[in-house]
Amino acid sequence: MPNKGTLKVGWWKRFRNFIKAHINLVNIIAAALLVEVVSGVMYYSAQDIIHRTVEKLIDREMNAIYLCIRNKLAQVEVAVDNMSWVVTEGLEEPEWMFDITRRMVKNNPSFWGSGVAFIPNYYPNKDKFFEPYAVRRGQDSIVTMQLGSDGVDHTMDEYYRIPFTQEKAHWSEPYTDIVGAKTVITTYGVPVRDEKNRTIGVVYADIAIDWLKDVMEEGRMYQSTQRFLIAGNGHLMAGEDNATFQAAMKLVNNDDDKTGYETMDDAKGEKQHVFFHPVGGKTDWVLISVCNDEEIFGKLRTVRYTLLSLIGMGLLLLGFIVVRAKRNLERLRMVNAEKDRIGSELRVASQIQQSMLPHSHLKHDDVDIFGSLVPAREVGGDLYDYFIRDEKLFFCIGDVSGKGSPSAMVMGVIHSLFRAFSAHENNPARIMQAINESACQGNDTNIFVTMFIGVLDLPTGHLRYCNAGHDAPMIIRGEGQEVRGERIVQIPVQPHLPVGVFNDVKYDIQEIHLQPDNTLFLYTDGLTEAMNKEHKQFGMDRVEAVLGTCVGMQPEDILQTITQAVQQFVANAEQSDDLTMLAIHYTPVRRESVYEEQLTLQNNVRQVKQLNAFVKQVVGELQIETSLAKQLQLAIEEAVVNVMEYAYPSGETGDVTIKMASDGSVLRIQIIDAGVYFDPTSKEKTDIDIPVQDRQIGGLGILLVRELMDSINYERLNQLNILSLTKKYKSL
Repeated sequence: MPNKGTLKVGWWKRFRNFIKAHINLVNIIAAALLVEVVSGVMYYSAQDIIHRTVEKLIDREMNAIYLCIRNKLAQVEVAVDNMSWVVTEGLEEPEWMFDITRRMVKNNPSFWGSGVAFIPNYYPNKDKFFEPYAVRRGQDSIVTMQLGSDGVDHTMDEYYRIPFTQEKAHWSEPYTDIVGAKTVITTYGVPVRDEKNRTIGVVYADIAIDWLKDVMEEGRMYQSTQRFLIAGNGHLMAGEDNATFQAAMKLVNNDDDKTGYETMDDAKGEKQHVFFHPVGGKTDWVLISVCNDEEIFGKLRTVRYTLLSLIGMGLLLLGFIVVRAKRNLERLRMVNAEKDRIGSELRVASQIQQSMLPHSHLKHDDVDIFGSLVPAREVGGDLYDYFIRDEKLFFCIGDVSGKGSPSAMVMGVIHSLFRAFSAHENNPARIMQAINESACQGNDTNIFVTMFIGVLDLPTGHLRYCNAGHDAPMIIRGEGQEVRGERIVQIPVQPHLPVGVFNDVKYDIQEIHLQPDNTLFLYTDGLTEAMNKEHKQFGMDRVEAVLGTCVGMQPEDILQTITQAVQQFVANAEQSDDLTMLAIHYTPVRRESVYEEQLTLQNNVRQVKQLNAFVKQVVGELQIETSLAKQLQLAIEEAVVNVMEYAYPSGETGDVTIKMASDGSVLRIQIIDAGVYFDPTSKEKTDIDIPVQDRQIGGLGILLVRELMDSINYERLNQLNILSLTKKYKSL
């Protein structure tokens, strides 16, 4: 009888003999199992890739809809906000309100209707519920009416009640207006205040919501995609009220911030993907997008079942393996091609990003600037910018959190915001405030930006600046300007939060004076935190030491010296962060005056005759030719009258001093008053190409001065408003 050891050896021998005899079958089975495992992994990987791609595409679709809706609403908001100021100016003429509402509807195609709802009995001689209203009737007809009455109490309506009680702008929930608009509308209302800052009514605009249906149908990636737009109270504004909508609403209502992605089964048991996100702005609307799972992954499942069938066909296994190998090789080639394409696109993106920055070198009569930006990757998140407007140098430097493409995109946005907001604003704190409020909108990724903004008045050296969590700039004093033996000093900065953290941060302005031959050096933390292979940082001490050797150098030489010092320190270590530097050398041109005269008048336009006689005397003594003399007289008169009318409060008497000086080729005029802060250069240029009735009130006077003079500049120094004008001339 065989023992257990003999049986064990016999079993193993038979197994090995079977393997040897059927080695090809074993190889085929092993290959089939391997292919099955590989196909399963590839299926779920592909499913994950498709899922993430769909999320990104749906997000782009929804963003496009957001932008379309927000642009539409923003046009209404801007027009109504501006209209509230016009209404405030015309409160003494109630009948004018009908004309205002009619013009608003006529000039704004988005408006279905517009009105001004006053508090009861605001005008004793008018109806108790005085509410001038204009509405479209047909394509080209606009009808004005008195909408309020004892039976139509607008104070109980949402479009009036919330802006009036909460004293802020508000979009109402959609409703059917059977009296005025006679359709389904939503209304944007803004409180109106009188000269004593009392809220005395609401100015508003109605827009019909039927346009939303067209917006919701545009650009659908899948035919079965269903989109819904709901108001804060759950009212369906666009889309079909069906079982899918009701099921999606339950998911949205269970989410506190109305933002997210969920899956659900519809009434037929089919899986649905639900994306939802608030439209934002001043509305509480929510956009919902529902996609069918079968339409997204159906083709992928079909491919998998086909592959499984092929794998089951043993006779075709080897051919299948060859085909799969060829497919893998093709995929590898495509991946390499895709990598090359991405690399090429990143290089183009880097070139585009560099083109957004100003020229690295600017040489001006009063300032010499040089900047450099070296990204750690193909694209970076640092930025700097500068430009000169109205004899002022506007400049900034910033550092976006993170690296790579996301930071580069934010950098482009912040750069554009700086250009846009500083085009008509001279206060760096207000510019920073506006940038922060815009950057906080939709900042779900919590990317923030440290930033420094400065405005340097070139004639005086007066520097106003605002810092948002950025490294404090340094001043390199010129020869003989040492203070207690120090030539390198750090300017004081307040510890404000960076841009993009909270939208209610209040930024303060700071001021210093730059002396001639001072150099302002700005940088990002890529300088101080540059690391060598031992992970030691370059540090602030080394920065100050290198700057100490740069006294008397030009900005370009300063940046080259610091760059060389950093390169020697880090040696062959990989660059860890973007390195950005900006040097501003203040070199004001001092002109000796050969002629000076001045005249002091009271803020009374009746004294313009004295002004004209004074100007006539000056241009005569300077022997300025007649046509230019008339231009000077017109520009100076316009500027002085502008100051007389607006610098001092109504009824208050004050002085306006006009100083005129010449160096023989340039005439400089200064208009000085001690009134309230009044910067005429901050007004946006009036577009003279649009019809007169469509232009905003004011702005033509300062436009005339800009056209006639070579430069115009405003500064507020020592509680004085100083408006400076210059004009080149040739004596007869």
